[in-house]
Amino acid sequence: MQLIKIEIKKLIYPYLAFLLFALLYSSLIIIPFTTGYQYNYNIEIWEESGELFRMLFPLFAVVPTCWLMYYERKNGFLSYTITRVSKKRYITTKWLVSSIGGALIVFLVSFVGLLITIYYLPEVTPATGNNNALNRYAGDAFVNDPLLYGFLLSLWRGVIGFLVSSFGFALSLYINNIFIVLTGPFVYLILENFVLSVLGFPFFRLVTSFDPNTLDIGAITTERLLVGPILLIILISAYLGYFKKFKNESIY
Repeated sequence: MQLIKIEIKKLIYPYLAFLLFALLYSSLIIIPFTTGYQYNYNIEIWEESGELFRMLFPLFAVVPTCWLMYYERKNGFLSYTITRVSKKRYITTKWLVSSIGGALIVFLVSFVGLLITIYYLPEVTPATGNNNALNRYAGDAFVNDPLLYGFLLSLWRGVIGFLVSSFGFALSLYINNIFIVLTGPFVYLILENFVLSVLGFPFFRLVTSFDPNTLDIGAITTERLLVGPILLIILISAYLGYFKKFKNESIY
């Protein structure tokens, strides 16, 4: 518990500054989507305004926390610390604090935007024509219980944020370039999105798992939504195994 408090103390001020920025983003990004679009439900404003976030969320998950491990390695602080604390315990604590912190920001950006669109924006005037809101993944909850739908989806996005932040933390263990550490997960998302789309498997993308309604309901199943996160876990494991077993590099 003491180690956790120490790690939180190291991150607290930069983290809170980024959290403030993230919440401002979550609030302001909604504004351009309140006019010029046709909606049947307020939650559709939230969904429409989230298009940019589903591509940028790796930056929100990684930038606030994953820099710390990189700099502790760079300035020799890590080598000094492990003489007083168990190596495994110290690294595990830093990983959990870093990744949970990233996950929390992803969750809050998603959920705060939902609360604003449901409770603070005026009720939309339903558009004339077909209402296809039910014809989507979990469409019944989307229409009839938008708060529950958005909360659960935001929680799931937090889980994905945890994995993405874990990838950033893994990069910080061995990579000696802060730019690669902080942007690596974002670049991975772009490349994975492109490759799986070209190969004809867009339903396996991490972006699709993050927002199932990027594709028609016929292409989406719960099992397919798990593939993107599983691929990321495999990548993280392979990366760590490569540096530890094959290159025999030490974190310390």
